[in-house]
Amino acid sequence: MPSTTTTLATLLTNSSSTRVADDQNRPSRLPPITDSISTIHAFISKWDPHSSLSSRFLRATTHLHSYLLHLAASPARSSHSELMRTNSLLQSAMYCLDQELKNHLLSISDAHTLSDTISTVRSIVETMLSTGYGEECLTTYQSIRRSAVTSQLNQLGFDLYINRTRKLRKLKWEDLDHRIHSWIDASQKAVRSVFFHEQQLSEKIFGASPESVRDSVFASIISDIAGHFFAFPEYVCKRVKRSPERLFRLLDMYEILSDLMPDIESVFASEAASPIRTKIMSALTKLTVSIRTILLEFERAIQKDTKKPQTSTGGRVLPLTRYVMNFLLSLSDYEAPLRVILADMPQESDASSIQSYDSDDRYGSPVSVRISWLLLVLQRKLESKAEKYRDVALSYLFLVNNLHYMAKKVENSILKESLGDEWVAVHMTKVRRYMDGHVRSGWAHVSAALPVKEEEPVERVREFEMVFQKVLKEREGWVVVDPTLRNEVRLLVESMLVPAYLAWYQVYRGKMEVRCAPEDIQNRVLGLYEPSSAGSASSSGSGSAKLLRRLGCYLPQRGDISIRLQKEGAKALPGEFSLRYPISYDPHQRHELSLRYQIDNLTSSKGVVI
Repeated sequence: MPSTTTTLATLLTNSSSTRVADDQNRPSRLPPITDSISTIHAFISKWDPHSSLSSRFLRATTHLHSYLLHLAASPARSSHSELMRTNSLLQSAMYCLDQELKNHLLSISDAHTLSDTISTVRSIVETMLSTGYGEECLTTYQSIRRSAVTSQLNQLGFDLYINRTRKLRKLKWEDLDHRIHSWIDASQKAVRSVFFHEQQLSEKIFGASPESVRDSVFASIISDIAGHFFAFPEYVCKRVKRSPERLFRLLDMYEILSDLMPDIESVFASEAASPIRTKIMSALTKLTVSIRTILLEFERAIQKDTKKPQTSTGGRVLPLTRYVMNFLLSLSDYEAPLRVILADMPQESDASSIQSYDSDDRYGSPVSVRISWLLLVLQRKLESKAEKYRDVALSYLFLVNNLHYMAKKVENSILKESLGDEWVAVHMTKVRRYMDGHVRSGWAHVSAALPVKEEEPVERVREFEMVFQKVLKEREGWVVVDPTLRNEVRLLVESMLVPAYLAWYQVYRGKMEVRCAPEDIQNRVLGLYEPSSAGSASSSGSGSAKLLRRLGCYLPQRGDISIRLQKEGAKALPGEFSLRYPISYDPHQRHELSLRYQIDNLTSSKGVVI
């Protein structure tokens, strides 16, 4: 069975032979064959790779080929030896032309190369095709141009050889991620420059051939190279783990391919290049499937999270909440590709019933619906985690912090464009409702203990003091993360306790010993819910250990722990920890600098003293 190159060479030769036959049928004055033979002998005898190629030599070669055909067609009037000499001379001429073709092709970078060079190559190609050396011509052209295209891709930072399937199987994610970056960076120039200019070059050099033949020449050069290049996303889809962090690399590859589709359809528009288009569509399909799978796995991971919230965290925002919101924030940057990917993605039965909080159509887009659904999945998980708290007030506080974090993250980011103002308003209303629930469930029994009956003032005030102190101790580590929300909770608690206590205090402060003034109650309430109060426990050894662990995570902040700058040469006071911190800094600035491994000793003479 003939090879693709042979078949294509036959098509090229036939088209050139037809053109030559047409030329021969026209009246023309050809020089005597002896002149052509002399011209060819003279050129061959003086030829070297750096010699210039004359049009006279090309015409003489074509004439010699015609003469050879004439001899072969009239064996009775020609000797065998003359036929062999003519054929041998033609082969020698073709060898020189083949070397000339290689030399000129190597000097061509792309279709913008000097027109004289491209014109010379075209003349050589047409001569070789018209004289029956189409296969040799095409073999040389394909070999050099394939190497040139491969080299150009390597220069763009993407090596086709090292990025084949078997080479990717053993790569660590960090190395594979680097390869993905290289492919993304190279894709635009590969399509719009390398492949495009190669198509233009084929058009110029084989311009005398039919369009289908020119397209076939281009496809024969580019098919394997482009096929391997555009197969890379499929290799990645097979190799990459279905973890959320990997999703964004897949989206990057999908997005660049989608953006390049108009250029791809233009460059690879011919029937001969259709396998390349098929490969690209296959890559997009594989990316779509992988992206959808990761999104579903992400949803299941939220639903399956079984970690119980710790009471010691004081109702803080969960790492899960932060992770999911940051993930969705990154996801919203891919609105355009996700609209296509999610358009016909099957939904959970509950997801299809999610209401749009705004009449604008964009809030009902597949992307908005998917993000809304994932937020609802997270919210349900948070509600289920809240139920595991034994203290109802703490469960409400947990929901206040986490849902408020979600709402503010949406409000202050691009997520708001997907979800709308009303989504934020609805969820802030839920935050207020949870906040009211926290105050009622956590402080109503304290309010009920306020001394209000005149017949038992001493007993009632002692009971109130005991209940109030107990609640303060139990809630030392409770936190309202947002400062504005924190003040609102304090004011709600204050309004529940202080006015009633003040009324009683004004009546009985002169009649009996009262340990707490209204200002004391107010100040104690205003000191609650500070993030710094969580975990700042006792001055015992265990408390010190907790403190040191905390210092391994972040720089001490004002209001978090007590800080003073110790002068050089001074000694740490009893009970103090001295940390050597070699850089100057302002403790009031909120830099998240790690102090881990910077603890020198407990009695050093320089640094930050706690």
